[in-house]
Amino acid sequence: MAFNNDYQKDSSLYRVVAASNDRKVCDSLVRFAKRYLNKPYCYGSKPPSCFDCSGFTAFVFHHFNTELPHSSGSIAFLGKFVSFANASAGDLIFFNGRSGGNETIGHVGIITEYKDGKIYFIHASVQAGVIISDSEEAYYKKRFMFVKRIKL
Repeated sequence: MAFNNDYQKDSSLYRVVAASNDRKVCDSLVRFAKRYLNKPYCYGSKPPSCFDCSGFTAFVFHHFNTELPHSSGSIAFLGKFVSFANASAGDLIFFNGRSGGNETIGHVGIITEYKDGKIYFIHASVQAGVIISDSEEAYYKKRFMFVKRIKL
């Protein structure tokens, strides 16, 4: 199922902010995720040796007793929408597929912080493995879909 791209960062659709997760738990989740920086990408994931985007996200959340499906599209149906400006550590950021210009979820990352109008996120990139990127990088900026908060 496709998502309507009306949830982009300039949207005025956000009137309610999802309840926050415990800050200490979210910071711990981000620290745990960062342990896997520079691990290689592999389709289908073979944690902790290599990861794809949804496998990495599911692996990290599993460590915090939260089970997620192994598909970015399926993960996108969980949680509550959060505005771009209210994104915080531990939230999930979603992007459309590599072809761009469509409404199908194709990538997910874990937000590490929101700072100076940018979302920084850790994710498994096909080209570079587990890295931290930001929402203003051209590749991700044009593919941004929305942010969701999963209860931890």
